[in-house]
Amino acid sequence: MPEQKSIAILIVSRNRPDLVKRSVEHFEADSYQNKDILVIECGSEPENIQYPNSIYYADSDFKGKCFGHNFGLQYLNMQKQYDYYLFCMNDVFINDKTDFLQEMVDVMDANPTLAMLSPSEKGSNYPGSKPQDIGVRPVTTSDYLFLMIKGEVVKKFGFFNPHFKYCWGAIHEYSYKLYQSGYYAAYYDYLDYLHLGGTTYGNKNTKTISREDYLINAKAFAYRYFIDNYGPNWDEEFWRAATAKHQIEHNTYAMHRKYWQAG
Repeated sequence: MPEQKSIAILIVSRNRPDLVKRSVEHFEADSYQNKDILVIECGSEPENIQYPNSIYYADSDFKGKCFGHNFGLQYLNMQKQYDYYLFCMNDVFINDKTDFLQEMVDVMDANPTLAMLSPSEKGSNYPGSKPQDIGVRPVTTSDYLFLMIKGEVVKKFGFFNPHFKYCWGAIHEYSYKLYQSGYYAAYYDYLDYLHLGGTTYGNKNTKTISREDYLINAKAFAYRYFIDNYGPNWDEEFWRAATAKHQIEHNTYAMHRKYWQAG
């Protein structure tokens, strides 16, 4: 019988030991054996770091979750490499199933060019995120909450650009790299998650800026970043790359560019 593929689960958190406990228990309850769980504490206070397999860095200004996930990835890469990496937030939980890791691995193994997979979310307003009973659906981007990425892809591209302090836009750049190289990103309809939301920015005791300031800063940064780095028609080029071999329902490149520009 072939050995299970190895999975590294990277959970980012900041001063939320309650959510870390719930998240770790969520993954530990899954019967998948060949997994390692790592919690990245992004500037958390010492008394809020409770899970034994945690790493910490000082972060008074909060560099963001992309930075945290990259910090965790670098830490893991010094020890070993994995077949799959699951990058997730501390407040996202799969609904109705205890065992879901094997299902995600099986889906990705069955699709050689599927690089990045996200479960769906029934109550979300993110374009394309609601389950459609199709199965694997290629998308330009998904919400950056619960992403499984193949190890070969992480080895080639790393993870999201840590320069995106506010996260918005990081997945757009990453998916463009994937589509340019013959890979694709997708939602998976037969798993869906609960996202608690609002657990970091502006939340009491997390020592972050307000949610309102976060929205303003995230829009402004993403809007300028893509024009400065990819040109005034970046969204058109990204869309061409994504749709060269795949039919995709929502053009989140253009949709989000318009949203960011509105300020």
